[in-house]
Amino acid sequence: MVRITPFGYEDVQYWRLSVYRLGKNVQTVYAYWLDGILIDTGQRHNGGNILHALEGKPLDRILLTHHHEDHSGNVGYLMKKRQVPAYIHRLGYEKLKKGLNLSPLALMLSGEVKKVELEILEETPFYSKNLQIFPVYSPGHAEDHYCYHIPEKGYLFSGDLYVADKIKYFADFEDLGLQIKSLEKLVQLDFDTLFCAHNPKVKQGKERLTAKLNNFKHFYGAVERLYHKGYTTAEIMKELQIVESSFYKYITFGNFCAENMVKSVVKDLKINPRG
Repeated sequence: MVRITPFGYEDVQYWRLSVYRLGKNVQTVYAYWLDGILIDTGQRHNGGNILHALEGKPLDRILLTHHHEDHSGNVGYLMKKRQVPAYIHRLGYEKLKKGLNLSPLALMLSGEVKKVELEILEETPFYSKNLQIFPVYSPGHAEDHYCYHIPEKGYLFSGDLYVADKIKYFADFEDLGLQIKSLEKLVQLDFDTLFCAHNPKVKQGKERLTAKLNNFKHFYGAVERLYHKGYTTAEIMKELQIVESSFYKYITFGNFCAENMVKSVVKDLKINPRG
């Protein structure tokens, strides 16, 4: 079962797109519309819902924050149905033009993402009908990750760079060191409303993003100290009392778990030794 729930804030309309399995909500993502622009498209399973939600709304272009299947799932579908172009970072362009090779779990949660050719978006400002939009390259969660900043409105569409103040689990492709650099870049921007793709904060968004940055810095520093003392990943987790989720680790074959956060810091320290 799938479900769409509408929301609105000032001139932004947005939708929570959820997927249910066995009566439980197993995945939720948000898509945002303003001034003829759609930011992210939701899971393929929710294609009919997002198409219906956009009925009667002008749609001039689609922007993707990154290529992951819960964000790009309906981009080809909407491009065809609404005859509009879609844009993504050049690294995401390369991935989507081949189609995404997804795990059985990802297919169950989001649905397939067939190959589609988008337009390459550079990190230069552009205009919608009435607004100037600034793409901000912000890798770490994904190598092709863009946030979208609208200074005159105080909006930041942050993709997956926020999600929560404190993160407990990491995918194996995530880079915590890069995320810290991206977050440091983002908190320098002028915004209050944080349109996160999984957990929007319409007020005090910069404070929430700053809280995440500080938590990441604290975690990185704690792992770094123990790493330089010669601790292994397992020993670091024990010393820092990091609780692993056996469920997440099992169903994802280790691709999403707490251990990956420690491994990401250790990998970064090996590549970029400090002190």
